[in-house]
Amino acid sequence: MSPVPPAAPQRPDPEHVAAHDTAWLLVQIRWVAIASQFAATVYAAQVLGIDLPRGEMATVSALLVAFNLLTALSLRPKGPPVPDWVIAAQLGFDTLAGTVLLALSGGAQNPFTLLLLVPVMLAVSLCAPSRALPIYLLANACVWGLTLFPASPGRDGGAIFLAFILASTILSWFTLRLRANLAARAAAIEALRRERTEADQLVGLGLLASGMAHELGTPLTTLAVTLDDWADLGLPDEPARGAALSAMIAEVKRCREIVSRTLRAAGRERFEAAAEACAETEFRRLLALWSTTRDRPAVPLTIAPGTRARFLTEPMFEAAALNLLDNAEAAAPGTLTATLSVTAGDIVFTLTDRGPGFPPAVLDHSGAPFVSGSPEAGRGLGLFLTRNALARLGGRMELANSDRGAVIRITLPRLDRDGDLA
Repeated sequence: MSPVPPAAPQRPDPEHVAAHDTAWLLVQIRWVAIASQFAATVYAAQVLGIDLPRGEMATVSALLVAFNLLTALSLRPKGPPVPDWVIAAQLGFDTLAGTVLLALSGGAQNPFTLLLLVPVMLAVSLCAPSRALPIYLLANACVWGLTLFPASPGRDGGAIFLAFILASTILSWFTLRLRANLAARAAAIEALRRERTEADQLVGLGLLASGMAHELGTPLTTLAVTLDDWADLGLPDEPARGAALSAMIAEVKRCREIVSRTLRAAGRERFEAAAEACAETEFRRLLALWSTTRDRPAVPLTIAPGTRARFLTEPMFEAAALNLLDNAEAAAPGTLTATLSVTAGDIVFTLTDRGPGFPPAVLDHSGAPFVSGSPEAGRGLGLFLTRNALARLGGRMELANSDRGAVIRITLPRLDRDGDLA
């Protein structure tokens, strides 16, 4: 009995990770706030000589320390995500504790009253608006209470309260608008990413379908010619008929192999990752594969000496290369030649023929869909699909005409840019 392969590690849920990180962020902010309160109290009492109820304030700070310790211990990396209402409740506790400390140290006269804006901004930034609203109302109510206790005859409590309301309202409104803009931008980016993924899949399927169509052409033509001869001339004698049937069965099997191979390639395109390959080895393999599967003469390949550069390849690139060779062969049968060279940062594959060259419309709109020199309907997708497949690998395609025919130059970034590998 074969051993059961180990299960693939499960990726953590991004939303769960974000919620856990948010809860830890609140714990860290609370530690900073507690340390700052302690430092400010010591400075006011020892340096400024302000008489403060240090015992009562120490009790409130101890409660904050205990609360933060319990909060930190309750956070588990693989535990359930912290919901909004829990974060809002923690911020509400922070607001009340801060209000008590301010009431014990001067009330609204204390300049640290503005720190009550921090829980409001955290609630608006981290929680849903319905959860943040109670924190907003609580903070404003606490500031109103601070203007009444202790009495502040030298300052206008109403003005302080109005200033806090304006500040909290404006900052909350701005934060909510910023969150909405970021959410819209994230949704747009996700839509573009999904469209790009779908476009890549369509390009891959288009290349595979185009290659399969070219490859099926030879066996289907053989079957069609044989059947047409039988329809016009009648069935041949038994020996000839048996030989023809054997050849037709072989061609049908070949068609089935082509379809099966294409389906397997489609599966690889979805599940296999890109891999490194030696440029010389890979292009030799692609040219040999094309010549074998299409029943075409081998394409001469000239390779610059002393180069064994490597590049990134994937199943879609193979389909793109075969599709490009199919189109070039259709334009100028039996005249293809290829060269492979390497620069400091790129691998350059050049395919030339001795045909009529590209028409001006193709050169002016290189790689655009349904732009072709062929008058047949539905043509003009080959170069478009090839260009998109190369773009996935960081490559590009250039079209040109020479005095001998068409020139297609494919440039791919090399992975070993430190120098040639002999």
